[in-house]
Amino acid sequence: MSEGGISSDLPEGWAWATLEDVVEVLDHLRVPVSAKERAARTGNVPYYGAAGQVGWIDENIFDEDLVLLGEDGVQFFDADKPKAYLVSGPCWVNNHAHVLRAQVNLVDRRYLAYYLNQFSYEGFANGTTRLKLTKAAMLRIPVILPPLEEQRRIVAMLDGQLSRLEAAEKSLGDAGRRIVLTVRSLLNQYFGSSGVRARGWRCKRLEDVADIRGGQTPRKNSVEFHTEWASGLVPFWKVGDMNGADGRLMARSRTYLSAQQIASAKIRTYPAGTVLLPKRGGAIATNKKRITATVGAFDLNVMGVIPNQGLVSEFLWYWFQTIDLNELSDGSNVPQINKPDLSHLHIPVPSEAEQRSVVRYLDDHLARFDRMQGSISDVRPNWLRASLLQQAFAGLLVPQDPADEPAEAMLARVRVQRQAAGTVRSRRPSARRVAAQRDSVPQAPPLPQPGIPALASATQPTFDLEIPS
Repeated sequence: MSEGGISSDLPEGWAWATLEDVVEVLDHLRVPVSAKERAARTGNVPYYGAAGQVGWIDENIFDEDLVLLGEDGVQFFDADKPKAYLVSGPCWVNNHAHVLRAQVNLVDRRYLAYYLNQFSYEGFANGTTRLKLTKAAMLRIPVILPPLEEQRRIVAMLDGQLSRLEAAEKSLGDAGRRIVLTVRSLLNQYFGSSGVRARGWRCKRLEDVADIRGGQTPRKNSVEFHTEWASGLVPFWKVGDMNGADGRLMARSRTYLSAQQIASAKIRTYPAGTVLLPKRGGAIATNKKRITATVGAFDLNVMGVIPNQGLVSEFLWYWFQTIDLNELSDGSNVPQINKPDLSHLHIPVPSEAEQRSVVRYLDDHLARFDRMQGSISDVRPNWLRASLLQQAFAGLLVPQDPADEPAEAMLARVRVQRQAAGTVRSRRPSARRVAAQRDSVPQAPPLPQPGIPALASATQPTFDLEIPS
């Protein structure tokens, strides 16, 4: 049995509660303000939305320690994305985040934020195009409640461990970037202008040493593509096939044509060793280049560069690694690379023996770098983070202390106090107050004020870190 993806078997002294038991919801105090109105209300008070700070404003609605939980516009079903974050001091919150005041004698707000960020929102957040967590659904969220002192020990342990994990992620990211820079430096030794001059290599225009071709797309319904390879079929490559290649060679495709289909549709095929690259659209930004491992054809969104005799395909491919396709595209709304964009480029063309020697040397060194990159990729910080949180909410991260007041006793005491005090609700801002705020807006935007801080993020108890590619 489980709640929100967590086992319902709790350690001694822990208890199940609902979010309604442990917080006071202050959503009725929220006031959304448009970006245009905020621009006329320049100030240094943070303005918060679903996932963090989205601007500044001239006055505050809240001035206390709170937990904000996204109402909509949050990736509730992505375990690695934050849903809740902490705010302190003066602030303004719009209607895209639930505002939660933790019952300080029952739950530590930092513990609550950690918990809400790892909770599974399946069955609680709903929607088609935009997920939404309603107030009613939110209040039903089951909360694992350890003794208050144990909550604080858990938070201290998570803060320390996740801080070290963040530092490790940064180190891994730095290592990955150093590898990329080293590879670029290695390529420049051969294909950069100084490297070419030092070796006395002669450069030629690409159009003089290779055939540059655009692809063809058969007329609609003129051929029926095969989706599985069989003897006698040749690949018909598209941009998407580059994603499934090993980084260099392409042998298989998602679509194939027979020799008869190729002849009837008058489609030209190209030899193995053709270097393919994206010709139009957003795929140009991926900067992918691939070498065909077999005879094949390609569509209009792909361009092929077929090396002439005397130019080695792998040497051509390595040279292309120094070319940024984005700089060659025309910069239109739908970027495109045409033959003239490539024709004028100059490529060094040493003897075939020298080209093959360079290829062997680069293959050897880049294989080492690939292994290093693979080692970095094998470290999965998100898995480690998830494991830490799982241990935390299973009572395995810190020791229990029998002297701690059990959670059931805390809950019972708070319920008695609530019954005795009655339900106290914060009053919704009156129409008069909202009107007064609107009337206080200057008719023209004020002059820029010195000392107003730049946009900052709220303190979040979880980390959303990714190792750079």
